[in-house]
Amino acid sequence: MSDASTTAAPPNRPDPTPDPATTAAPPPSRTSRVHRLLCKLIDYGMELARSLQQRPAIATLATIALHFGTRDITQILTRITRGLQLAYALGDKLDRHPLPETVAQVSVRKPVARKPRTAPPAVRRPPLPDMPTAEDIAAALRNRPAGAVIADICRDLGIVPAHPLWREIMAVVCEFGGNFVRLFRNVLKRLTVWSTDPSWLTNDAWAEMSAQAEAWSATGPP
Repeated sequence: MSDASTTAAPPNRPDPTPDPATTAAPPPSRTSRVHRLLCKLIDYGMELARSLQQRPAIATLATIALHFGTRDITQILTRITRGLQLAYALGDKLDRHPLPETVAQVSVRKPVARKPRTAPPAVRRPPLPDMPTAEDIAAALRNRPAGAVIADICRDLGIVPAHPLWREIMAVVCEFGGNFVRLFRNVLKRLTVWSTDPSWLTNDAWAEMSAQAEAWSATGPP
């Protein structure tokens, strides 16, 4: 017999386990993280608007009213529309001007004693109109961090801590320059408005809201 015929075939060995460090997908960029959240918020806002067109039950209307702090269907839909406009505009802005991947490090210096001085008055940004123009939307985005705009979007969409996106929203708002404490205070204000308005506890109020939703649904979206 030849040497070739007597040589045992090498055993089949499984491929070595790939190194996770070399095969793992790279982490998403900062811009894509914000984009991903914006897409989820837009989907939620669109679904919420559609649900109001389908004559929801009074219990559903009561929950929506509680999250928005109002029983006015027209005002709720106006806020949803404004939030969606902001979300689309922020997405377009990020397409043109992606966020930097590295955050500038702030050097810490030893404090130096200085003479006290009068602080200049705080400049308050005017509130965004209920039906903003393109110029109003541009002004709302100008020189503002993405996290601050997302906080505005969440207010307009009636987002509360029970929402499935709340953890992701909290992380993005804090990381990208938003004021999470201010957003949370606004949530508390919306959720507790019923405590100062006894009419929220009457059945007539919810029946009136249901009639508003039915009338709006009959005419279709604006």
